[in-house]
Amino acid sequence: MDVKPTPTPAHDNRVERRTYAEKAAARDAARADSTRIIERYQAREPVSRIAADYRVNPDWLALRLVEWGIHRRHRHEAHALRRPAGHVFRGRTKRRTTAEVRDAQAKFTANRDDISARYLAGASVTGLAREYQVAPTWIAERLDDWGVPRRKRPVPTQAHDTTVPPH
Repeated sequence: MDVKPTPTPAHDNRVERRTYAEKAAARDAARADSTRIIERYQAREPVSRIAADYRVNPDWLALRLVEWGIHRRHRHEAHALRRPAGHVFRGRTKRRTTAEVRDAQAKFTANRDDISARYLAGASVTGLAREYQVAPTWIAERLDDWGVPRRKRPVPTQAHDTTVPPH
């Protein structure tokens, strides 16, 4: 099932597009492996990931699942399978107890002077959140409570076209 595009030279920046025959072959391979696709989908794997493995369009694969009589997940079910927002704290695999969160917050507040100085020296809220394992929004609230002046987010610079007059 390994259909790979023809390698291009390193200096060639063009995107290699698959031919109609290659796309048709990928769709045929997916149809032939329908039982495995159904098993993966019922094992709660996202359609987009399955489609990427078979090199077919996710919308096309979703239509095939309906065609094969598979009940599609509702949007809220699919959303529940996504990665939780707690991904800021890399490496944590289970939810912490309230006591653990309070301990982390107490450790953070005990180092108030050091944290304030580090933030003013350029440390990011996200970096501090990872280090102390507390939510970035909670840190922002503490900095506001402590009267630490907050930095503004940098505004992206835009290239202005001087040939076009403003509206």
